[in-house]
Amino acid sequence: MPKITLSGSAELLSIIPFQLGFAPIRSVVIVCFHGRRLGMIARLDAVPQAHAATAASQLVATLLGEAPTSVAVVGFEERAGETMPLSDSLAAALALAHIDLRERIVVRDGRWFGLGCDCCPAEGTLLPDPSRVPAVADFVALGRSVLDGRDALETLVAPLDPTAPRHDLLAQAIGDWQDRYDWAGTDEAVRALGGVPAAAAVAGDHDGTGSSSAREFLVEESLVAWGGLLRGELVGLGLEHWVPALVGVLRDLTMRDALIAWVCPGTPTLARIDPGIVDRMEVLLGPETRSEPVVAAEPPCDSAEETRRLAAALATDWESADAHRFVQSRLEGLCRLTPAAHAAPLLSVVASFAWWCGDGARARVAAELALRLEPDHRLSRLIVHSLDHGLRPRVPA
Repeated sequence: MPKITLSGSAELLSIIPFQLGFAPIRSVVIVCFHGRRLGMIARLDAVPQAHAATAASQLVATLLGEAPTSVAVVGFEERAGETMPLSDSLAAALALAHIDLRERIVVRDGRWFGLGCDCCPAEGTLLPDPSRVPAVADFVALGRSVLDGRDALETLVAPLDPTAPRHDLLAQAIGDWQDRYDWAGTDEAVRALGGVPAAAAVAGDHDGTGSSSAREFLVEESLVAWGGLLRGELVGLGLEHWVPALVGVLRDLTMRDALIAWVCPGTPTLARIDPGIVDRMEVLLGPETRSEPVVAAEPPCDSAEETRRLAAALATDWESADAHRFVQSRLEGLCRLTPAAHAAPLLSVVASFAWWCGDGARARVAAELALRLEPDHRLSRLIVHSLDHGLRPRVPA
């Protein structure tokens, strides 16, 4: 697991945008520490004095559950003093909660200012050139980049533009695949094809004659495609060819939850998935595509004015595990090839994965986009609700 080493406050400031995935603007960022291990990172919009105490108390209530050994509060300003109401309120609320405030910093006009620090110059200190910060180079090497702002996250999961040349063909192909899948699960299909009941076929309960249902073939086609996606083997036109099988199966809640359980262990656990489906996933996805559990224990949260995400456990060094970034990038790429009419189930999978990884900002963006497309989408609504309340991932509804 690659290590990200920081030498002080200036370098911590340099990597905050990489941790969030975007450059914070007119924001207050709270960085939690567990000894030398980096924990939750939360971002709140700068708010006026009238709302600062409420925002601070809501966040500190969540911090109490994290039990950090200390926190840092960083204001990112465009105008001098605009983050101070919230920063001051946070400092007061942290003191009442007996949470150690290790430092308060303001970043403005390319400089950082230590608040209440006798050793920091009044005129501030220039932020280091990112190209000279080893930790930034490490993030770049891991494929991490910084978007212009939180709103830019939506471009990563935006459905295929309706004016795209192949939009209509892909939309029709996904619809046709889903129609075949739905029909294959009917008794009519079983009788017509001489197979076994769809539920038994998916679970692998054959009758000994060697016959299989049409539903089973489609499930296997989809799992083969998902294995290729998770391994990074599907790119370009190859990925486009498999979009119907990748996306179409997600209307089946059993298969959707099974895939979520595979890439997000514990949400739900594979023990709650039909053993026959799990056996097929073991063979067709391959154990190497199963996500490793996130090391850090902190729950992600992204409330209406807050985005937050986890760093992995850092032990005695600053360390970041980015193995999940590659999977997330592949899922986001599939979103951009999926027409809006079929995107909500996929967006809920992306939101589940981001939530499980601790990337509250990406989870909220994907879930809210799914709800704009399908307002009654239950899993997406559950994720948004959970993010609002700082809850850990649960079994999808």
